[in-house]
Amino acid sequence: MIGSAEAARLLGVSKPTLYAYVSRGLVERHTAVDGRTSLYPREQIERLATRGRSKAPVERPSIDVKIGSSITLLDDVTLRYRGHEVAELARTRSFEQVGELLWTGDLPGRPVVWPLDRGQLDRCLDVATPLVGRSAVAALGAASHALSASSTGSESGGDAARAVAAIAPTLVGGPRRGPVAERLTKAYVRRPSPELVAAVDRALVLLADHELATSTLAVRVACSVRADPFAAIAAGLSVVSGRLHGGASVETADLVARADVDGAAATVASLLDQGGRLPGFGHSVYRRGDPRVAPLLEAVRSVPGADRTIALVDDMIAEAGRRLAHLPNVDLALGALLHAGGFPADAPLFAVARLAGWGAHYDEEAAERPVRFRGLTQLR
Repeated sequence: MIGSAEAARLLGVSKPTLYAYVSRGLVERHTAVDGRTSLYPREQIERLATRGRSKAPVERPSIDVKIGSSITLLDDVTLRYRGHEVAELARTRSFEQVGELLWTGDLPGRPVVWPLDRGQLDRCLDVATPLVGRSAVAALGAASHALSASSTGSESGGDAARAVAAIAPTLVGGPRRGPVAERLTKAYVRRPSPELVAAVDRALVLLADHELATSTLAVRVACSVRADPFAAIAAGLSVVSGRLHGGASVETADLVARADVDGAAATVASLLDQGGRLPGFGHSVYRRGDPRVAPLLEAVRSVPGADRTIALVDDMIAEAGRRLAHLPNVDLALGALLHAGGFPADAPLFAVARLAGWGAHYDEEAAERPVRFRGLTQLR
């Protein structure tokens, strides 16, 4: 969605002419959250702007695949793992318990700790450690490839996800024992508060799966050709490293850091006035609000010393609400957690979380007929 000035600029017309287009039904007009500001669909404006031009607009790439799944269900307001509301799981269960739920369908009632296999860790260290300083996600990918090379072929997707998730905190400098959230937090924060560890654990649960995201589809495609689960996870990690997927939290963490220096209102205004996209806002599915935002920000609010970060985020949401029809998404909440906790912007919380879902999708895809994915080429 874009404002009147940007819409008129793209069309090459004055604002009165833009309003005339609205009255003639050529352009849709929406109202921002503040109830006053007019907003217009960018795609519709761009399509109208191409009328009369010699060059046709470039079509946006799309691959639509229908895949039956019983793992995760989402709609425009809710998200469920195996029938359980994710917000409730995040408030009452650990990442390990939710991982087991995704893989088995049963939710453990007792605490779960995934042990670190020393032999698997040793096979990963030589190839993965040199990459940690440049990209933790790339290091995890290298570790997954190393485990793939020694795979017996008998591991399930859950087995592989559990192993990589147990290795991940140690690979980035964390301790070798304890829950994943605690070990991952200690890799970046020397003496984390219990509230910060709990917030990280909650983030891992909320981000563990999200239906057929592009990285999850990559895992299923790899499984479809019967790649072993470690290789399939490496495929997922390659995709999740993209700036428009798992890398989105880096942008929101940078946004919060920028707001901490320049002020929330000025930061939001500078991006929108230049026609830029505001990271952490809008979602293609959750038109009425991302259900993961409230429970994660709730956890961040309880972290000692997070008051300034929360105030910045609240101010950004308020400022964006005056100018956008988009609501905040989980990337903004994750960016707030990274900033409040003192994590680097590229800490691999998102990637580690998504390992759980990938393991479940691998096992589900393994029960389908092989090689069922193939794209169709259209000549240009």
